[in-house]
Amino acid sequence: MSRTLRSLSVAGAAVFAFSSLAGGIAQADTPTAASDGPAVAPRETTAPKCMLDKEKKGTIYTTVWVTNTCKRNYRIQLIMARGADSRCFSITPGQTRSHKSRGASPYLDRIILC
Repeated sequence: MSRTLRSLSVAGAAVFAFSSLAGGIAQADTPTAASDGPAVAPRETTAPKCMLDKEKKGTIYTTVWVTNTCKRNYRIQLIMARGADSRCFSITPGQTRSHKSRGASPYLDRIILC
């Protein structure tokens, strides 16, 4: 009798574990209210007009120089088309920084704040 009772309790525990797992999977597949709308990418803030840039274009490398003519410090990133973007870096008023990008005729697409 105890052997039958033990078998039933093990079988019951297995059914409970499986149903919990299946319930967790079913809950994971159901959409939440927060994800009903379309995914929106975070906005990039364009750097101010007082950031002046100059490019020396090549077929493989392009060098970009950025000069901060603004009155305050900024953290910027150079976004390159057909090339490697720069890291975020700080630039102080009057400072010129350069970035060398490799790619297939890369060119500066935009400067963003980060």
